Amino acid sequence: MKKYLFLMLLLISILSTEIFSQQHHMGNRRGNPRERIDQLEKIKLIEELNMSEEVSVKFFARRNEFREKEKKLHERIDSLSRLIRDKSVNQDVQTSDAEWKKIIEEFISVEKMTRKNKINFVSSLQNLLTPKQMAQFLAFERKFREEVQDIILRGRQKPIPE
Repeated sequence: MKKYLFLMLLLISILSTEIFSQQHHMGNRRGNPRERIDQLEKIKLIEELNMSEEVSVKFFARRNEFREKEKKLHERIDSLSRLIRDKSVNQDVQTSDAEWKKIIEEFISVEKMTRKNKINFVSSLQNLLTPKQMAQFLAFERKFREEVQDIILRGRQKPIPE
């Protein structure tokens, strides 16, 4: 009888753990929208450029490295933007022209680094992709970004009440 009770408790605990983990997994089914967009972009890029597995692995490794650098640069731009806003709003602390110029110079410098990072990334692809694939990539990237922006903007538009 004790064995039967023990087996029942064990079975119930295993099943409840399994059900809980499935519910937890189902709750995250939609995932992060940015990750879903990235996955869609990867699939479409591989199809559009007709990349082999070897080329696609190298391509996405370079792209991930580029995006990490880009993310850090955008974080710095965001930080500088917040600093400018805070200094502009805070009337209690006077900011000298020299301080403003220093902030502006850093802002411009980071913007230049962002552009240079993009140029370096695209240049690094020239020894990986064929010229046709390079051209397709450049056209695809722009078109995909515009399509995503269009979808996002359409989603933000509120329906007109009747």
